[in-house]
Amino acid sequence: MRIPRFYVTDALTVGQEFPLPDTTFRHAIQVLRLNTGEPLILFNGEGREYLARIESVGKRTASAHIESFSPIDTESPIQLTLAQAIIKPDKMDFALQKAVELGVNTIQPLITQRSVVRVGKEKADKKSQHWEGIVVAACEQSGRTRLPQVLPPLTLDAWLESACTGTRLILAPGDFPHINALPKDLPAPITLLIGPEGGFTDEEVQQCLQAGMTAVSLGPRILRAETASLAALALLQHHYGDI
Repeated sequence: MRIPRFYVTDALTVGQEFPLPDTTFRHAIQVLRLNTGEPLILFNGEGREYLARIESVGKRTASAHIESFSPIDTESPIQLTLAQAIIKPDKMDFALQKAVELGVNTIQPLITQRSVVRVGKEKADKKSQHWEGIVVAACEQSGRTRLPQVLPPLTLDAWLESACTGTRLILAPGDFPHINALPKDLPAPITLLIGPEGGFTDEEVQQCLQAGMTAVSLGPRILRAETASLAALALLQHHYGDI
């Protein structure tokens, strides 16, 4: 049986009796019904994980004894950013979840001309917190020991004007090269730009190309935004990473 994993923000030390944070307590004790003596894995985003066992369980609190640590490295060898136009909430959650599972290091939500969901400052903060929760859960599930960064939403214009090193790819329909036809020595890091429902406007595609982005295609079929990001990231990891 797989040992459940939990992300915590605290420093962790072998031999420590660690009081479980409220969110971890609710998941580990109230949802998974872990009992005294049962194992769990804790990680805090520093690139290692700790084996622990439930030491004590109360009505509202629990603690775990940290037994050992492992300097496990499950990160991809490539630095990969997903620049995702904001799409409908359930689809956006799916896209971010799969992006984390596929090894992205950074997620940049973008507001484009055809973005169905518009976000103001207050709403953007709440969405960012929600997206960070999606990222944490995906890391716990997929065995990652470092948390990808979720950046504040930007407009496409502002993002294109920002300084960016490496290679920036835009997924667009048309007669563009496939990902497996890209040269093996692309400058790192690699950023992948995915459009919203309805895709980018012709004006936006031209704007991206004029900004120095490289257009790539997934073939003749038009994929949904969340499908396109999953497929393109998997291909990039196959071509340059560890899949």
